[in-house]
Amino acid sequence: MHSSLLYSIGLSIVAASALGYVARLVRQPLILGYIAAGVLIGPQGFRLIQNQEEIALLSELGLAFLLFIVGLEIDVRKFTKSGSSSAVIGTLQVVLCSVLGVFLSQWLGYDGLAAIYIGVALSFSSTMIVVKLLSDRNELDTLPGRISLGILVVQDVLAILVLAAQSNIDNPSLGPILFSFASGFGLVAVSFLASRYVLPIAFRQVAQNPELMLVLSISWCFIMCWLALMANFSIAMGALIAGVSISTFPYSHDVIVKIRSLRDFFVTLFFVSLGMQLVVTSTAGIVTGLVLSLFIIVSRVVTILPTSYAVKLGSRVGVLSSLHLAQSSEFSLVIATLGFGYGHISQEIVSLIAITLVVTSTISTYLVMGSHAIAREAVRLLEGAGLKSSHHQEESAGGGEHGEILLLGCHRLGSALVHDLRETHENVQVLDFNPEVLTRLKELGVTATYVDISHVDTLEGAGIHHAKFIICAVPDEYLRGTNNLDVLRYLKSQRVSAKVIVQSKSPEGAVKLYEAGADYVLLPPAVSSAHILHVIEKARFGELETLRAIEVEMLRKRQEVLS
Repeated sequence: MHSSLLYSIGLSIVAASALGYVARLVRQPLILGYIAAGVLIGPQGFRLIQNQEEIALLSELGLAFLLFIVGLEIDVRKFTKSGSSSAVIGTLQVVLCSVLGVFLSQWLGYDGLAAIYIGVALSFSSTMIVVKLLSDRNELDTLPGRISLGILVVQDVLAILVLAAQSNIDNPSLGPILFSFASGFGLVAVSFLASRYVLPIAFRQVAQNPELMLVLSISWCFIMCWLALMANFSIAMGALIAGVSISTFPYSHDVIVKIRSLRDFFVTLFFVSLGMQLVVTSTAGIVTGLVLSLFIIVSRVVTILPTSYAVKLGSRVGVLSSLHLAQSSEFSLVIATLGFGYGHISQEIVSLIAITLVVTSTISTYLVMGSHAIAREAVRLLEGAGLKSSHHQEESAGGGEHGEILLLGCHRLGSALVHDLRETHENVQVLDFNPEVLTRLKELGVTATYVDISHVDTLEGAGIHHAKFIICAVPDEYLRGTNNLDVLRYLKSQRVSAKVIVQSKSPEGAVKLYEAGADYVLLPPAVSSAHILHVIEKARFGELETLRAIEVEMLRKRQEVLS
């Protein structure tokens, strides 16, 4: 390796480490730190790296490996399982945002390919940022979280189609575009056949050797990059297809685990090199970037909220999903960077899209943090304007009757309780806001009512004065906008006659709930501990196998709401 290139890579990593640490201290996405590092050491900063060829090489290398790893983490099977709702919302969101983005770009003075690139680039959201934010807040398995992830999967598929057609976008005649798609289909077919018949054998041979597994994976990436170049595609397209093809075969998890060690390194190189290529020549450029950033946030609400409502997911899910996806994507930068390489757009456009990523990534962090408070107010305003949620206060079974046992929320504990209460023929009613849960309850013949528990005042007309027992079956971390203590205080303020059972994660929290008037506080860790002691006692008397057989038989017969 040339000493100058070694110096550039080393300086990029050192600068990224320092600025990434600063970004972490101020609780901002690491991507912002990496881009800032590139700005500081590049031609626009201290000019520690000025060689444009080296910068381009770093960018291309980082981009190829970034998309290879993105491809590895795209589970095509999730696309088929994401459901028709996510497919409809995701497709309409990308198309409508692209069209609106083109019109806005033309209004701002950009014509032709520049307007098209800006519109398309601004339609995608960041899988990396969304998954990280929702994972940190334990919201990946919520309905809005799953809808957001489904939309992101649809976006990834559409982004691949954009990459396939991108090389001929400046010559939009039917012949070249059809040839481009045919070449892309051929490339995908080759990768599919190899991943089906050749790669499993190769990986099986080296499965016991981690080093060879890693080298073989990278070799496959470079082979597909070379084939992509032969088919007049970018190496980034080849790397993405290589990753997707490996993600579908039996060794995918093992490959992902081993190759993730390279991910941070090459992601860092790409975003640092992007920072080095940022060109902001005037205040007008920054203002334009801010306008486009505002457009991204507003366009998500304008496109996702109505479509969510139309497919009967309700306004709350629409608002939350809009806030989750209110940022630009790494794919946006990939599309812009490749467009610059093809000569379709100028460096100014790439910089504009980079500015939107920096701004929206920062803002979306705070939007997700306050998403439930924002959604609560937004839903209240929408309902005040006459736009009721699709399932608002509708029973999915049981007509208008109220249950003696009122279950607030059907999370994991609630799902188990519904099964056990049905087995004992108890008269139970469930309050939840998840349309999928309500549909499942209807199938099981359980009385269920659409109620958003985060709005405690909506409980008033939901049967709380008719119940003998009220059980809050959702832990605090999933009760966004409220908690068990607030629910308990509201019920006490309504002078309900029912026995109120709530739950807590800690003994200290349980004591507070008892002091607030709870009739009983469930402490799941304590219950689990008591059960484990029971298992140990059975094992000491040689009864563990019998207990195990009984448990397995019971589990096979359970019909819970949540699988």
